[in-house]
Amino acid sequence: MDSPKNAENEDPGRLITPQEACNRIAKVVQEAVRKMELVAEEKMRLYKKARLAVEACDREVEEKVREAQEIKAERLRKKQQVEELESIVRLKQAEAEMFQLKASEARQEAERLQSIALAKSERAEQDYASLYLKRRLEEAEAEKQFLFEKIKLQDNQRPSQASGSGGAGDPAPTMMLSKIQDLLKNVRSMPPKSEGH
Repeated sequence: MDSPKNAENEDPGRLITPQEACNRIAKVVQEAVRKMELVAEEKMRLYKKARLAVEACDREVEEKVREAQEIKAERLRKKQQVEELESIVRLKQAEAEMFQLKASEARQEAERLQSIALAKSERAEQDYASLYLKRRLEEAEAEKQFLFEKIKLQDNQRPSQASGSGGAGDPAPTMMLSKIQDLLKNVRSMPPKSEGH
């Protein structure tokens, strides 16, 4: 850019005034400042979005820990009626620990996003994290509903078994327990998703 100006300055027919040169330089500087401000605003917006994702993840962890504690208390009250509940509580506790691990990973991810927020956008990873947490929450809600339905079903069947012939002639509870055990086997055989330790 300097060489054409030098050529113009050397040409006696194409001299520009100092005021015109200053005006051109000012326009270039103003345009550069405007672009830098737009980039800074975008990076700040991405940083705030990452912070909101971390806070939401922390709230999710607290909720899952609270759910695990409630299920453990329920197991202690129903221990004589539902022996399978112990394994489900352990499953819930493992799930709470997994959510704590995910929260720690999300916190580390937010710190990493903060350090590179001025260089590139991480919108795709934030969308992935949000989708993953939503799916895990839906799975947890479905499992909680399953537990309540199972407890309710066993409460309804327990009196009829005690008053009847010992449940020997009714295959429905046996089929239900078999299906529950199959479901638990499937849950236990699912590969863990926490690759990053």
